[in-house]
Amino acid sequence: MGIPTTADECNELGISHCLKAQQAKTSRERRAAWAMALAAWRQGLDLDPNHLPSQFNRLHALLALGSGYTALQEGKELLSRLLTQRYLEDPSLGLTGSQPKLAWDPPRLASASKKARRSSKATSRLGPRERYLHTLARWLAHHSGVIYRPESLPYWRLAAAIDPEDLEAQMVVAMNAAAQAQPEGAFLLQKIADHFPGQKDRALQVLQLALDRYIPRQDPSKAESDSAEQELETPPNGDPASEAVASMEIWTQYEGYKLRLEPDLKSIVTFVLLAQDRWFESEIELCRQILKPGMNAIDVGANVGVYTFLFARCVGESGKVYAIEPTPGCLQCLRATVAQNKLDQSVQVVEAAVGEESREVYLVCEGASVFNRIVTDPMSVVEETKPVQQITLDELWISESKPTIDLLKIDAEGAEVPVLKGGRKLIETCTPLILFENQNVGQFSGLESAKLLAELGYLIYVYNPMIQDLSTVQASVQLPTALNLVAVHPNRFSLASKAGLI
Repeated sequence: MGIPTTADECNELGISHCLKAQQAKTSRERRAAWAMALAAWRQGLDLDPNHLPSQFNRLHALLALGSGYTALQEGKELLSRLLTQRYLEDPSLGLTGSQPKLAWDPPRLASASKKARRSSKATSRLGPRERYLHTLARWLAHHSGVIYRPESLPYWRLAAAIDPEDLEAQMVVAMNAAAQAQPEGAFLLQKIADHFPGQKDRALQVLQLALDRYIPRQDPSKAESDSAEQELETPPNGDPASEAVASMEIWTQYEGYKLRLEPDLKSIVTFVLLAQDRWFESEIELCRQILKPGMNAIDVGANVGVYTFLFARCVGESGKVYAIEPTPGCLQCLRATVAQNKLDQSVQVVEAAVGEESREVYLVCEGASVFNRIVTDPMSVVEETKPVQQITLDELWISESKPTIDLLKIDAEGAEVPVLKGGRKLIETCTPLILFENQNVGQFSGLESAKLLAELGYLIYVYNPMIQDLSTVQASVQLPTALNLVAVHPNRFSLASKAGLI
């Protein structure tokens, strides 16, 4: 391609650099290609400030290069401008050609019907303006927050309104309504079942889970005490609908396995996987890059196994995954998934909490199991607690004959520091890559975890899924707002380098 002289040509040049970034083998090459793409789209806007493809693609490049806050704010402003009278009066403003060429395609449900899987072709049904608006709405929904939080919901609603064939947007809107006991949810789920035959079972599962919210539980103080028939028919701890939901088995396809989920829409994992077929944390891709057949990994705070069974897929039959979890409902799901997929040799479920020392502690049961946490004094909280056994990572490691641990993931709701202290021998011997939660919850924060790991010789990084690299951060100062952080010991630099991360 010669020197571009129009905004469309600049956009084409930017797209070509974006493709080079996807094919590059190292993070440096990917970052350089994204920088060249950004320069091309900026040049396009110099030639035509209204050129919409260059406007959107520039925002996506800013996001890729680490300017996420700026990109999202400008993206929201762009959407507002597109919905003003000026653009309504002139729909072709800023668009040329038959279809705008954009650097980002919305992800879709993996288990959608054939009709939905052809969504990239289906968007051609939309005019250039509608396709552009749909992609911008999906981009904002995808990057402004997780689907169970209110920040992203307006953009999912807009995407669903623009394109009725967008199954993922329809599912997210329907499930949010169902989870909040809004009658709209049941109606939308029925529409999905009718319009997407391949999704009928999924929609019915969500409807069953939502039943307990549509029909409030009976207040025992207002029950008719003189009705012997009612006493026989109604379970002592709630109404029949609640008991039926509690006994349901919910399964979904995940990483090539059948994954058992908690039968409750309050479960974030259940909500997300039924709506999207994938987990939202970008570090999932990091683990794919790092873990290879024959490696060993530990998942502290496994929940129902989003990371556990990803690890199992990566390490194969020759590797080993230790899934540690104290919550009874999650343990039941983990064991059921292991049995269903015949993973007894490669996945070991450990029923315990993890901390600095072995002792009895108390599990605080929150509304969503991912937020369950450990306390040492049950009288220090008002929530329901359950006594559980706490172990240390070192004890588990020694009991397993000190295998080489290549990756350690810790999600302990603010208890990451005690977990690390109780695994000091393992960490100093194996120097695994460590993925840990960066939240100011509980007694400790992500900053304190990072400082402890820095004392053990680790460098702290943030993972960029678009560049697929690790950007270093200082553990001695305030850390970024990323949900998870990554610690890499110099002994593991060769592993990270082979994965193209550093």
